[in-house]
Amino acid sequence: MFGDNPLWRLTTLLYPSTCRACGVFIAQEDFFCYACAAHLKPLVSLIIPVTQSVRMTVFAATAYNDPVKKIVTRKFARDIVAARQLGQLILGMVALREHEFDVIVPVPLHWTRYAWRGYNQAHEMARVLGKALDKPVVSLVRRSKKTVFQSRLSPDKRSDNVSDAFVLKDATVWFGDVEVYRNKRILIVDDLCTTGATLKSVARALLPLKPASLQAVVACRAI
Repeated sequence: MFGDNPLWRLTTLLYPSTCRACGVFIAQEDFFCYACAAHLKPLVSLIIPVTQSVRMTVFAATAYNDPVKKIVTRKFARDIVAARQLGQLILGMVALREHEFDVIVPVPLHWTRYAWRGYNQAHEMARVLGKALDKPVVSLVRRSKKTVFQSRLSPDKRSDNVSDAFVLKDATVWFGDVEVYRNKRILIVDDLCTTGATLKSVARALLPLKPASLQAVVACRAI
């Protein structure tokens, strides 16, 4: 379809695609070469406790290793395309259509980090998923305090770092009716899961809505 378009052929010639991991030339619609893509291994889902009575299933496209690690860390270079590619990676490796959910909630950034980066990678990923799966993407949660990057902390300090870091938005903040999302099945989206502390903190912020179910999906998980 695109090959017959002169503009597409010219764009491909002037701006050829390269593998995000190793830099070799690849097809325009891909972002990993075959050799690098072979290192992507699907992971089984993980169940983490949110409270004593609430559990959340976490799906991950692959492990937090190369080649996907190179895309995840592109957020520090303000690479918005990389964030969207992580959403595409999830669509290709996680069977989300087999799981029931009503709304997609991205993990928010603190406003200072958003101002520096210019976008929220989790929200860009969520938009890709929402468009493909025909599900609404709603920013129901805000980050109420600035936290240290989780990757810079030891595992035992990560829970304290994000404890009470997220709160449910109210109508005066996001100009909508949060009650519309009461008793809904919620899917939380983020780029990376290490200990699960961030996802757990976001899930706890959503509990006042009494969600029918809580699930999360990430591009990669530390194993």
